[in-house]
Amino acid sequence: MEASELASVRAKIRRAEHHLRDIDSALTLLIGSDPTANQPVVFDYESDGKEIIVRLTECKPIDPALPLMIGDCLHNLRSALDHLVYRLALNNGASIDSADKTFFPVYLTKTKFDNRVKKLVKPFISDAALTEIEKCQPYSAYDVPEEADVWILNRLDIFDKHRLLVVAGQKCAPTEFTITVVATGEQRHEIIPEPQWKPVEDGAEIIRFRFVDPPGKMRVQIKLVTSIQFIKTEMAADGVGVQDALRQCIAIVSSHVSHFGKNFFGE
Repeated sequence: MEASELASVRAKIRRAEHHLRDIDSALTLLIGSDPTANQPVVFDYESDGKEIIVRLTECKPIDPALPLMIGDCLHNLRSALDHLVYRLALNNGASIDSADKTFFPVYLTKTKFDNRVKKLVKPFISDAALTEIEKCQPYSAYDVPEEADVWILNRLDIFDKHRLLVVAGQKCAPTEFTITVVATGEQRHEIIPEPQWKPVEDGAEIIRFRFVDPPGKMRVQIKLVTSIQFIKTEMAADGVGVQDALRQCIAIVSSHVSHFGKNFFGE
């Protein structure tokens, strides 16, 4: 049974999950239910006939509402953590006015953590709760603090609130191809071990083939995978699929809330 003290916290998480479902629906409309379905492509042939360049065409633009949905999802998750500390403060006997000043700290170093919690968190929650919050910090829980899910969530929320909309870009990558010589039926099939992501935009080059001796008329089949990824964050989030990243953020916030619910709210 959900503790009433954490009802607002979990309501924020549920709202984030609602936004993620909206994001899933928007991206299904954009790229379909199968991310490996082929994008429309065109073939350019060099004048000597020895090179084939495969380019994207008829690319669909991303829904301009997508960054707003992503921002709303992130903000609800970040707010859930702040609501958690608010409830911890009330649980420790702090007044509502005092608890309103608290927040869930997220820092890369212990020095910054200690400096920020000194006046705004530590006086209002129990020592045991503060110890558990510190265990959640990127510098405590991760070998590479900058890659911590909670750090990425925190920074993306700050970007969205104070600087600019979260930027998501549609990328695709060739994963395998088959070339068939029409005259002989001879085939060359290869799986690409390290696919290179390319922006999905009209005219973007996906792959090119060079032949020393062109075999004549050929059929070329390219298998692509499509993804909507974070871009221009200047963090470890760059190149990460938006849906995967948001699911990870939901999972880590839910885990933290469950942990504190069990240890401080009798769940």
